[in-house]
Amino acid sequence: NQSLLLANLLSKQLKIPVWQPVQRLNEHSQKGLSRLERFENIEQQFVALTQEKRRYRRVLIIDDVITTGSSIHALSQALKQLGCTSIHASCLAAASSTSY
Repeated sequence: NQSLLLANLLSKQLKIPVWQPVQRLNEHSQKGLSRLERFENIEQQFVALTQEKRRYRRVLIIDDVITTGSSIHALSQALKQLGCTSIHASCLAAASSTSY
């Protein structure tokens, strides 16, 4: 999970916790889907883990690719169910300097 690797590195640098109170039910590829199809495909994929005891109001979602924002939107909806009121997203990526 590239996003988790990025979050763990950022967590250490900023001295903030990595919090994963949401589970994704299925890892269906969004590749080749239209914007509308992506939103429909991901809409019910994230489930808030209600047994999670920790709660945060301000969260930062880390992703390695943002195409239409459908995953960020669906994840934000699940986080709102847990009481998050300030939700931000960041896409972090790196490319090799090697020419292909």
